[in-house]
Amino acid sequence: MKAHQFVVVGVDGSSASVGALLWAAEAAAASGAELRVVAAWLHDPLLDDLSIGRNVDEAGKAHRAELEAFVAETVKTPPETVRCSAPEGDAASMLIDCARNAALLVVGSHGKGLVRQALTGSVSTACLRRASCPVAVVPPHALTPESRLGRKVAEIAGS
Repeated sequence: MKAHQFVVVGVDGSSASVGALLWAAEAAAASGAELRVVAAWLHDPLLDDLSIGRNVDEAGKAHRAELEAFVAETVKTPPETVRCSAPEGDAASMLIDCARNAALLVVGSHGKGLVRQALTGSVSTACLRRASCPVAVVPPHALTPESRLGRKVAEIAGS
Protein backbone atom coordinates (compact mmCIF):
# COMPACT_ATOMS: atom_id res chain seq x y z
CA MET A 1 0.00 0.00 0.00
CA LYS A 2 2.92 2.37 -0.49
CA ALA A 3 1.69 4.10 -3.69
CA HIS A 4 -1.45 5.44 -2.01
CA GLN A 5 -1.24 6.32 1.62
CA PHE A 6 -4.85 5.97 2.73
CA VAL A 7 -7.43 3.26 3.35
CA VAL A 8 -11.15 4.09 3.21
CA VAL A 9 -13.74 2.20 5.24
CA GLY A 10 -17.50 2.63 5.20
CA VAL A 11 -19.46 2.42 8.44
CA ASP A 12 -23.18 2.49 9.14
CA GLY A 13 -23.35 1.39 12.77
CA SER A 14 -24.02 -2.29 11.99
CA SER A 15 -21.86 -5.06 13.40
CA ALA A 16 -20.71 -5.74 9.83
CA SER A 17 -19.38 -2.20 9.56
CA VAL A 18 -17.74 -2.40 13.00
CA GLY A 19 -15.90 -5.48 11.74
CA ALA A 20 -14.92 -3.63 8.57
CA LEU A 21 -13.67 -0.67 10.64
CA LEU A 22 -11.52 -2.87 12.88
CA TRP A 23 -10.13 -4.79 9.88
CA ALA A 24 -9.42 -1.58 7.95
CA ALA A 25 -7.72 0.00 10.98
CA GLU A 26 -5.38 -2.99 11.23
CA ALA A 27 -4.65 -2.90 7.48
CA ALA A 28 -3.93 0.84 7.58
CA ALA A 29 -1.70 0.54 10.64
CA ALA A 30 0.24 -2.38 9.14
CA SER A 31 0.98 -0.39 5.98
CA GLY A 32 1.52 3.01 7.59
CA ALA A 33 -1.49 4.40 5.74
CA GLU A 34 -3.99 6.97 6.98
CA LEU A 35 -7.43 5.57 7.83
CA ARG A 36 -10.39 7.48 6.37
CA VAL A 37 -13.69 6.50 7.95
CA VAL A 38 -16.79 7.40 5.94
CA ALA A 39 -20.42 7.33 7.12
CA ALA A 40 -22.73 8.46 4.34
CA TRP A 41 -26.23 9.60 5.24
CA LEU A 42 -29.34 11.10 3.63
CA HIS A 43 -31.05 14.21 4.96
CA ASP A 44 -34.55 12.96 5.73
CA PRO A 45 -36.27 14.23 8.89
CA LEU A 46 -38.64 11.24 8.80
CA LEU A 47 -35.99 8.51 8.64
CA ASP A 48 -32.81 10.10 9.99
CA ASP A 49 -32.92 11.04 13.68
CA LEU A 50 -30.02 13.49 13.33
CA SER A 51 -31.89 15.38 10.59
CA ILE A 52 -34.92 16.18 12.76
CA GLY A 53 -35.11 19.95 13.28
CA ARG A 54 -31.81 20.53 11.48
CA ASN A 55 -30.85 21.81 8.06
CA VAL A 56 -28.41 19.80 5.92
CA ASP A 57 -25.30 21.56 7.29
CA GLU A 58 -26.37 21.14 10.93
CA ALA A 59 -27.29 17.48 10.36
CA GLY A 60 -23.95 16.92 8.63
CA LYS A 61 -22.07 18.32 11.63
CA ALA A 62 -24.11 16.11 13.95
CA HIS A 63 -23.37 13.02 11.85
CA ARG A 64 -19.66 13.80 11.79
CA ALA A 65 -19.55 14.37 15.58
CA GLU A 66 -21.35 11.08 16.16
CA LEU A 67 -18.95 9.30 13.79
CA GLU A 68 -15.87 10.80 15.46
CA ALA A 69 -17.10 9.69 18.90
CA PHE A 70 -17.85 6.19 17.60
CA VAL A 71 -14.43 5.86 15.95
CA ALA A 72 -12.64 7.15 19.06
CA GLU A 73 -14.37 4.46 21.16
CA THR A 74 -13.85 1.69 18.61
CA VAL A 75 -10.39 2.17 17.09
CA LYS A 76 -7.33 2.31 19.28
CA THR A 77 -5.26 4.12 16.64
CA PRO A 78 -3.53 7.46 17.11
CA PRO A 79 -6.07 10.14 16.09
CA GLU A 80 -3.61 11.88 13.76
CA THR A 81 -3.75 8.85 11.45
CA VAL A 82 -7.56 8.75 11.29
CA ARG A 83 -9.86 11.11 9.40
CA CYS A 84 -13.64 10.96 9.61
CA SER A 85 -16.15 12.26 7.09
CA ALA A 86 -19.91 12.13 6.92
CA PRO A 87 -20.91 13.12 3.38
CA GLU A 88 -24.59 13.51 2.59
CA GLY A 89 -25.63 11.15 -0.20
CA ASP A 90 -26.01 7.57 -1.34
CA ALA A 91 -23.62 5.30 0.59
CA ALA A 92 -22.18 3.44 -2.41
CA SER A 93 -21.61 6.61 -4.43
CA MET A 94 -20.04 8.45 -1.50
CA LEU A 95 -17.70 5.56 -0.68
CA ILE A 96 -16.63 5.15 -4.30
CA ASP A 97 -15.96 8.87 -4.55
CA CYS A 98 -14.05 9.02 -1.24
CA ALA A 99 -11.96 6.00 -2.29
CA ARG A 100 -10.71 7.58 -5.49
CA ASN A 101 -6.89 7.23 -5.32
CA ALA A 102 -7.09 5.07 -2.17
CA ALA A 103 -4.91 2.04 -1.59
CA LEU A 104 -7.97 0.08 -0.45
CA LEU A 105 -11.70 0.42 0.20
CA VAL A 106 -13.14 -1.76 2.99
CA VAL A 107 -16.83 -2.48 3.55
CA GLY A 108 -18.77 -5.00 5.58
CA SER A 109 -21.38 -7.31 4.14
CA HIS A 110 -24.67 -7.86 5.91
CA GLY A 111 -25.18 -11.13 4.03
CA LYS A 112 -28.84 -10.52 3.34
CA GLY A 113 -28.93 -12.72 0.25
CA LEU A 114 -29.63 -12.28 -3.42
CA VAL A 115 -33.33 -11.43 -3.15
CA ARG A 116 -32.80 -8.51 -0.80
CA GLN A 117 -29.75 -7.37 -2.80
CA ALA A 118 -31.84 -7.34 -5.99
CA LEU A 119 -34.62 -5.36 -4.29
CA THR A 120 -32.65 -2.85 -2.24
CA GLY A 121 -29.20 -2.85 -3.80
CA SER A 122 -25.94 -3.64 -2.11
CA VAL A 123 -23.26 -1.17 -1.15
CA SER A 124 -20.57 -3.85 -1.20
CA THR A 125 -21.61 -5.05 -4.67
CA ALA A 126 -21.65 -1.49 -6.03
CA CYS A 127 -18.21 -0.85 -4.55
CA LEU A 128 -16.83 -4.06 -6.03
CA ARG A 129 -18.17 -3.13 -9.44
CA ARG A 130 -17.39 0.58 -9.57
CA ALA A 131 -14.51 1.46 -7.24
CA SER A 132 -11.24 2.52 -8.85
CA CYS A 133 -9.15 0.82 -6.14
CA PRO A 134 -9.02 -2.66 -4.62
CA VAL A 135 -12.03 -3.48 -2.42
CA ALA A 136 -12.09 -5.77 0.62
CA VAL A 137 -15.48 -7.03 1.79
CA VAL A 138 -15.59 -8.37 5.35
CA PRO A 139 -18.12 -11.23 5.10
CA PRO A 140 -20.64 -12.13 7.82
CA HIS A 141 -18.85 -15.38 8.70
CA ALA A 142 -15.76 -13.35 9.65
CA LEU A 143 -17.80 -12.01 12.57
CA THR A 144 -18.79 -15.32 14.13
CA PRO A 145 -18.18 -15.53 17.90
CA GLU A 146 -15.30 -17.97 17.45
CA SER A 147 -13.37 -15.70 15.06
CA ARG A 148 -10.79 -13.14 16.24
CA LEU A 149 -12.66 -10.30 14.53
CA GLY A 150 -16.00 -11.55 15.86
CA ARG A 151 -14.65 -11.51 19.42
CA LYS A 152 -13.42 -7.93 18.97
CA VAL A 153 -16.83 -6.81 17.65
CA ALA A 154 -18.55 -8.57 20.57
CA GLU A 155 -16.26 -6.79 23.04
CA ILE A 156 -17.20 -3.43 21.55
CA ALA A 157 -20.91 -4.26 21.47
CA GLY A 158 -20.76 -5.39 25.10
CA SER A 159 -19.09 -2.25 26.37
